[in-house]
Amino acid sequence: MDRSRLKIGLACCVGIAVCSLILLTGPEPLEESLPGENPRVSIGKLERSVVANTVTAFGVLSPRQSLQLTTQVPGEISWVSDDLEAGNEVSEGDLLLKIDERDYAIAVASAEARYAQAEANIEIEEGRSEIARLEWAAWQENQDENLPANPLALRAPQRAEAVARRKVISAELDSTRLALERTAVRAPWPATVVHANAIVGQLLSVGEVTATLFPLDYAVVELHVPVKTVQLLDAGIDRIELRPVHDLSMPPVVGTLEGIVKNLTDDTRLATVRVRIDEPLDQEGWAYGMHLEAKLVAEQERAVALVPADLIVSGNLIWIYRDGRAQRHQLYPVEVRGQTVWVEDNFDAGDALIVERPIGLFDGASVEVAEG
Repeated sequence: MDRSRLKIGLACCVGIAVCSLILLTGPEPLEESLPGENPRVSIGKLERSVVANTVTAFGVLSPRQSLQLTTQVPGEISWVSDDLEAGNEVSEGDLLLKIDERDYAIAVASAEARYAQAEANIEIEEGRSEIARLEWAAWQENQDENLPANPLALRAPQRAEAVARRKVISAELDSTRLALERTAVRAPWPATVVHANAIVGQLLSVGEVTATLFPLDYAVVELHVPVKTVQLLDAGIDRIELRPVHDLSMPPVVGTLEGIVKNLTDDTRLATVRVRIDEPLDQEGWAYGMHLEAKLVAEQERAVALVPADLIVSGNLIWIYRDGRAQRHQLYPVEVRGQTVWVEDNFDAGDALIVERPIGLFDGASVEVAEG
């Protein structure tokens, strides 16, 4: 027991001796070291401007209507235009295909002959009626009486029948001429051919589709925009600029507003903005079905600030100098133009942009502005 206590006492003495040695020979304790001045930052002027409210939306270029070219008379295709192929364009009135017209031409000739015969029958009946009137007049003179003439005796019903017969044949003649005219199928307006399946020798029935045409005069784009966003346009729309999504660097094409329809249903609060584009396929690289970006520029203006894109940090934040302090400021982008971002002007009058700052600067720190 005495030996154990002795060992413990010796260990404690050795420990005390080592600690004393460290305190006597160790380094001097660190003194509190605080920077003598505030961090320095470089600032730049905050540029401001006034721009029109702009609403950006996306849509698909669509034809104002689609025409399925059908036949109105049956028959065999005898001729097809070289332009009646997918991708080609046709003008208003262009002959696209013809149906064998011989049967229809024969029907017209037959109707014309029967109409001529009906005309002749009317002339014959008029002659017979005149003879009947003369005979009736002579009979009255011999009888010394003035009795009213019997219409049947004057052949009035026979003449009326001949006139009615002529009307029937005239209608038949018009019908046969219309059928003959319909053997030639023409483009109703300038169009692009989307689909075609007409072949010489093909037998067609009435209503069979031979091609699909899209008009060239103008197209439409329907944009679906939140109702709250559309309210920015309530003061009026100055212009509508459209660009293909695949190449936003192309010069814009100006569209025309056709109308705004607000769709307030249980599952959506969107408005449909319908835009008209005249002669869309005249634009290089444009085609039906392509996606477009539309910028609706309102007549009403709002204040914006112009911020260099390289100063913006994650989360759309930027460092600003305000009242002697460095602060991180939230941005709300409006539009990007090259290396400059247009944002809502939610800055104070004396704010400046911090263009250079030391590493480790924290939000709200007091700073000094570097000269030059």
